[in-house]
Amino acid sequence: MREIILTWFISLCFIKSVFALDVNFEKDSKLPLVYLNVVIKTGAVDDPRGKSGLTYFLGQMLLRGTKSESKEQIDLALDQMGAVLEVETRAEALILRGSVLSSKLSEFLKLLKSILTQPTFHEREIKKLKSEVISKILEELSSDRTLVLRRATKFLFQDHPYGKPILGITKEVETFSTEDIFSHYNKHINHGKMSIIGAGDTDLSIIDTWAKGFRNSIKESGNSFLVFKPKDIVTKKFYFIDKPDRTQTQIYGGQIGILMTDKNYFPLYLANYAFGGPSFTTKMMEEIRVKRGWSYGANSFFRMGKQPRSWQFNLYPKIKDAPDALVYTLNMIKDFREKGLTPEEFERTQKSIINNSGFMFNTPQKRVENLLLEKTLDLPSGFMTRYREEVSKLTLNQVNQAIKNFLKPDQLVVTVLGTAKDLKEPIVKALGISENEMQVIPYTQE
Repeated sequence: MREIILTWFISLCFIKSVFALDVNFEKDSKLPLVYLNVVIKTGAVDDPRGKSGLTYFLGQMLLRGTKSESKEQIDLALDQMGAVLEVETRAEALILRGSVLSSKLSEFLKLLKSILTQPTFHEREIKKLKSEVISKILEELSSDRTLVLRRATKFLFQDHPYGKPILGITKEVETFSTEDIFSHYNKHINHGKMSIIGAGDTDLSIIDTWAKGFRNSIKESGNSFLVFKPKDIVTKKFYFIDKPDRTQTQIYGGQIGILMTDKNYFPLYLANYAFGGPSFTTKMMEEIRVKRGWSYGANSFFRMGKQPRSWQFNLYPKIKDAPDALVYTLNMIKDFREKGLTPEEFERTQKSIINNSGFMFNTPQKRVENLLLEKTLDLPSGFMTRYREEVSKLTLNQVNQAIKNFLKPDQLVVTVLGTAKDLKEPIVKALGISENEMQVIPYTQE
């Protein structure tokens, strides 16, 4: 009964527009602010071949000039409204995120419509942005954690669209032209791919009226790119990203993941929560950090998509501890597949998830983020409110069977970032593999 009431409450919070453009808005007058998200169902997976990073580039260019406002005028107008407008690019979504004083909402909506429907993509701004994006890509080289995640994702997915880097590749970003950007805009900025999701101190009718006019200013939907299911890795693979003078390593490993709508998602959500989830009491933290002190952190996580994306683990031990930490972690995964959770671990984890489930949607902002996820990943309405209900129904046998069916210890892709001359040989020896089985790649290689 409690779950029915909760779902009913969430459904009342968001009022849905009757117009064809998908609009969802929750009135919240606690603060004189309005938060608005324009969600476009396109992302890095839609980058054309040889043009990686084009979706991210398009998103940033939208804020750099319209037919009636220059970039400087847009920035000034936002400042004068007390507003913020940013663009987030995901693998399968481009999101314009805005917030504004409710008293300035009409001005903000007028500017937002201009940004989305009348972009200019001036050559001057393209040149500036290219320089900025390339600088960001180079900055990633100095962040070991960002670098290894980007490379590990590429190694896992190979040529699949999920392996495309959000920012792109330097040599491809350099080739972007005005024609490329307009072509990408015309293909993907259309109301058939859009949702408007927000919360704040205004009424749905105001957002609805704006959305209706906005809808009439953009073209009908074109064909959407359908991401195909990534293939499982056939055999375990090892990569070593060689970066000079490292005193600490970064280790990522993983396999192809699971859909959130899969019948085994909630059993595996609980399993991962216990194995390497967001807690200091997980198996990984207990064994790797607490008992052995090999790494300050050790965790595992799912990355979700419209197709199965990934399940990954990571740790960052010192050089001297890296071989033992990696081998032990791989053995933990193998052991976890065979033995699963104990009754005590299952009961403790299930209780923790149930007790914390209400915090997933207890504020308007969290409910907005949940709805964003449902829209961008084509999840059933209300999916993010079902965790308590679904986890409550799980049994130990269900969870352990799901673990056994899902985990593929012999089909993992493992990526180590460190200094090869110091660490490759000890890693290879500890793993019991040949030198040729660990591919060394310079950290500067994109």
